[in-house]
Amino acid sequence: MLPLDGLKQDLTYSLRTMVKSPGFTVVALFTLVLGIGATTAIFSVVNAVLLRPLAYRDPERLVHVLANGPGDTRAGVSYESFQTWRSQNRTFTGLAAYYRNSGWSRVTIGGSVEPQSGQAGFVSADLFSVLGVVPLIGRVFDEAEERHHVLVAILSGKLWEQYFGGDPSALGRTIEVDGRALTIIGVMPRAFQFPAPETLLWLPITTNRYWSDRPQRDSVHTRGFYMRWSLVGRLRADATPDTALADIATLGSQLSRENPDWNMGLEMRVTALEVEIGGNARLALLALFGSASLVLLIACSNVANLMLARGAARARELAIRSALGATQGRIIRQVLSEGLVLAVSSASLAVLLAMAALRLLLRFGPMDLPRLEETRMDGPVLCFTLGLAVLATLLFAILPALQASRSNPVDAMGTGGRSFTAGPTPMQMGALLVVVEFALAVALLAGAGLLLRSLQAIERVDLGFSPDGVLTMRVRLPNGTPVNRHAAFQEIVQTRLAALPGVRFVGGVSGLFELDRAPLNSLRVIEGRVSEQDTSRPLTWTTVSGEYFRAMGIPLLAGRCFSSRDTADAPLVAIIDEAAAQRFWPNENPLGKRFKGQDARGRNDDWLTVVGVVKGARRQGLEQEPTPHVYEWSQQANSTTDWVIRTTGNPTGYASSVRAVVREAEPRAAISNLMDLRTQLDLQTATRRFRTWLLGLFAAVAIVLAAVGIYGVLSYATGRRTQEIGIRMALGAQRSGILWLILRQGLVLAAVGLVAGTTAAIALTRLISGLLFGVTPADPLTFAAVAAILLAVAVAATLLPALRATGIDPLSALRAE
Repeated sequence: MLPLDGLKQDLTYSLRTMVKSPGFTVVALFTLVLGIGATTAIFSVVNAVLLRPLAYRDPERLVHVLANGPGDTRAGVSYESFQTWRSQNRTFTGLAAYYRNSGWSRVTIGGSVEPQSGQAGFVSADLFSVLGVVPLIGRVFDEAEERHHVLVAILSGKLWEQYFGGDPSALGRTIEVDGRALTIIGVMPRAFQFPAPETLLWLPITTNRYWSDRPQRDSVHTRGFYMRWSLVGRLRADATPDTALADIATLGSQLSRENPDWNMGLEMRVTALEVEIGGNARLALLALFGSASLVLLIACSNVANLMLARGAARARELAIRSALGATQGRIIRQVLSEGLVLAVSSASLAVLLAMAALRLLLRFGPMDLPRLEETRMDGPVLCFTLGLAVLATLLFAILPALQASRSNPVDAMGTGGRSFTAGPTPMQMGALLVVVEFALAVALLAGAGLLLRSLQAIERVDLGFSPDGVLTMRVRLPNGTPVNRHAAFQEIVQTRLAALPGVRFVGGVSGLFELDRAPLNSLRVIEGRVSEQDTSRPLTWTTVSGEYFRAMGIPLLAGRCFSSRDTADAPLVAIIDEAAAQRFWPNENPLGKRFKGQDARGRNDDWLTVVGVVKGARRQGLEQEPTPHVYEWSQQANSTTDWVIRTTGNPTGYASSVRAVVREAEPRAAISNLMDLRTQLDLQTATRRFRTWLLGLFAAVAIVLAAVGIYGVLSYATGRRTQEIGIRMALGAQRSGILWLILRQGLVLAAVGLVAGTTAAIALTRLISGLLFGVTPADPLTFAAVAAILLAVAVAATLLPALRATGIDPLSALRAE
């Protein structure tokens, strides 16, 4: 018989045996579909975010050039440094700059039914050539347009479709951005999302409002201080990130000698662009992929157990085949072909499960996960699924195949198909697989438990403010709005919001949360202090208006809050938080102390007097300790203000009234983030909650599979020991003794698995220490809970076979073969 004919015959026979054993087939398919489907779904995300090359020309040669400030905070380089590096470097074929501060890159886009606040990409003209991307239609701007502040714009595919319905005639037309008419010269493909997924349009670097306010000044303290840029470069063929870092370090040292203020205290880094883009998500994704892989291993162990038990039941059949001339290799091939049919069938169904899971991931997944929208079931993912099917076949079918090939035809036919010859018995191998399942389940459950404990720790942190009953809103005026109009608008909104029924307090702040801003401000001089060592450390400087502290529920610890007497003509005053008080005036009363610093208007030579101390608030994120804060009274309103409105009822019920107040005061204002403060906080933990939920789901599946595994082994073992149990009972054994006999067997397997799994899990959980908060990788409470849960699962799964054993009739058992 030809090999292909034999294989076809084996596959056909395997299909028939699966149809004749519907119970086995359904359970095995369900188990494998869960394992392969979960692993495929997570791999598709890993492939999109971490593995698939960026959609740029030769992406492996693209690098980020970043600067870290004090405390490893993200900073940036001055424009002057960028110009020098671009013209004098020896390792880049191209170097481009962009502004990565999302707060200072937001613009107001008009021309629609309602103005919207959007993210703009302020970039140098050579960014597109460095990345190797071309517009979908039109062109990109050139260096002349950048140098002369020409008002041109390149739209994203999303904005093009939203405003112009994807009409190519949009080229040459204008779009209103911050009250200025910008000529549309190009449209980028929808997939192009640099430097952030939410970028709606790209503008010349020199048209940023902080640049255009000082278009003719070249001093370091304009472009060099206010505008600090991140760089992206394309390496020469013979260059590496290390040689590029050495190159710019040499140039940086030269620049620092010429003008120390340009990049004072900055540490440069050169990182592959693809690593930088997926860096924050890398650890979490790899942890989830590892968890899904553990689920697959548990599923394979379960199916191997099923096939071992099924092989024992088919021992007589296989013995007859062997007696009729089937070789050992032929029997192994037959069993492996059954496993292959099972795995390929499971993989086909798993693809459908993975596609459904991906739809849920894209709908409910974290918005800040880079390239998530690129996730799809493409060729590499399907090849991965096929590879998983082959691997699964080897994992769960090889042991049953070897066991079946070692059966003794004479013994098998003489004992009703219950005997195997030398080597481990199916029951022994099944017990070993149960131990492996429980060990893997420990690792999964421990990881999920640690993430859950971290989430609970974050939700219990002292916020420093009271978020209940608070409505928040960000209002942005077009940048072209006159400064005096800012103050008038803010006063009108403040007065009318406070007059709304049910509103208790209203306040404004220059930034409600500063999640993406490094605290780079500092106190320059403290009155009566000779040393400036303490003053140079970074802090957060914020301007507030109205009754901000009462609206946020930030307690006043000493002194007073701002009031109407703190006018523009009055001496400058400030309120600090307890962290600033402890840092700058330890063991002193800070009230009445004076200092100089960088206030909202850049008046660094004016003294500010501390008039109050408030509790520290977590404005840099729930997982960050409160940074020392200086609050200044907003005597000159900003173009963007976050409003905080404390109400007596459900805050979301005031949303329409609040929106109407802003619309009436200024129709061109863009309103965003209109939501209650609790929702704002939930958004900060959305990614953590998502991965905790997903890992918890994997752990739950692992528990179910482990329970099924131990139940299957003990059910099989109980069936094999029917005569033994009957004899025991005939000799006087009590039913409680039989119950404990079976329970003890299950608990011993679970205990061995727990010991082995705990040892491995303590080592593995250290790999996810970067995802933990307020808990150690070897947290004893978590591991104790894991042990208790899995022991309870073992008892529950063992109880049914044990109860069945106590119901065995001794006479019937003794008569049975």
